[in-house]
Amino acid sequence: MYPFSLLQIQIKMNTRTILFIVIAILSGNIGKAQPQKKTTAKQISIRDNQVEINYYQQGQGDTTLLFLHGWCIDGTYWENQVDYFSKTYSVYAIDLPGFGKSKAQRTNWTVEEYAHDVTAFIDTMSLKNVVIIGHSMAGEIMLQTALTNNPKIAGIVGVDNFKVIDVTFTPEQMKQMNDFFPLLEKDFKNSAPVYADLMLFHPATSKEVRDRVKSDFANSNSVIGYGTLINQIQYASADAQRLEQLNYKLYLINSDGFPTNETGLKNHCKNGFHVETISSTGHYPMIENPDGFNILLEKVLIVMK
Repeated sequence: MYPFSLLQIQIKMNTRTILFIVIAILSGNIGKAQPQKKTTAKQISIRDNQVEINYYQQGQGDTTLLFLHGWCIDGTYWENQVDYFSKTYSVYAIDLPGFGKSKAQRTNWTVEEYAHDVTAFIDTMSLKNVVIIGHSMAGEIMLQTALTNNPKIAGIVGVDNFKVIDVTFTPEQMKQMNDFFPLLEKDFKNSAPVYADLMLFHPATSKEVRDRVKSDFANSNSVIGYGTLINQIQYASADAQRLEQLNYKLYLINSDGFPTNETGLKNHCKNGFHVETISSTGHYPMIENPDGFNILLEKVLIVMK
């Protein structure tokens, strides 16, 4: 338990309004989490040795699945998927720089920089027929990477993101959201886990999953955590326009905890979209209900062919 503080009281005063917007932007059967298997981590230097990527790899196949994790977590959240899909595909899950064990010699934590990292990893590893699967904030990273029209990219799948395309928030809601950010910047270690507890879980989410996410949030680098959030939200403000430039069909696997505005997607995805909904999960369906998530992703991959 985190001790109650003025920060937490202030957050709770407008909990549903303030944090509802943040999770909506970030996202653009729950039970016990699956036991973590010890997939051997590997490292590779990219971008003139300015970035070191920690990654996990299993399997072989004509198609490569590249899993990108969300905000303040790491590539181990895909451990079940790496194991499951390695029977058919060549599967990679990376730690994005600044999270997990990946590092970068920079102070710029924008979506564009992360997209450069992903592209450099694809090119350095000579990956082919790559399907990028991006969770939460990695949806924007996935989108920016796809906008380069790299011929090695075969498709993209978002996980719990792009939910609020064309959704308009009131000035009051925007003010409340903006008032929340200084609190996060001032006391990231305590406020980030509170945010997770209040907004990212389903009522039935297991204690194991909750504790894992909150611990990862609390132990993240606060400067990088805050910086990536602000940069990602700024980038997301133009998601609709960028989706109009996307030369891929957008596939999504979204939880039903917060609805996906499919009308907005229809208005802007010129190459179409496909949404699979996973029921009764929070923001982390890949660890909350890995079996159900894997079935839906397998379905999406078949449809994409």
